[in-house]
Amino acid sequence: MKPAMQKKYASVLLALALPLLGLAGCNGPESAVPAKPMQANATATTTVGGVTLQTSTMDVADLNDMVATRYAIERSSSGLMLLVTVRDASGNGIEPGDLRLDAVAGALPDAPRPLALHPITTNGMTDYIGVFNARPPASVQFRISAVRNGARAEISTTAELYAR
Repeated sequence: MKPAMQKKYASVLLALALPLLGLAGCNGPESAVPAKPMQANATATTTVGGVTLQTSTMDVADLNDMVATRYAIERSSSGLMLLVTVRDASGNGIEPGDLRLDAVAGALPDAPRPLALHPITTNGMTDYIGVFNARPPASVQFRISAVRNGARAEISTTAELYAR
């Protein structure tokens, strides 16, 4: 086939295919369902004095009954739970006295304020949790300062809190 004929043939095929491609996603009269925004779950990691800190956040409304009860978190209020997991190089927990954590949190654009972190020990592993109450929608910034054996590290993360 000559190049001019190939070009004409391709343009005719394209003209026939485009309307069919436009209909390919249609399933009748049903309207598209908007995507539900992903709820807060931001993570960040750092190392200080031979231990690894990993932070993660979760909308308190998403906590199951067992977790909410164990950590004494009121799920009826709006906000985010911050979990700080602390492990040594072997994946073991460390003694709570070996680490000092200071945290602040704020819903942007507000200034951050101190956030209390409470130690929670489960199966010999001590983690730390804090709850920041905020009204959705909100972008919440967390900053944690960690000190261990004279070493210091900063860790920060921002999580989105969406209306339900």
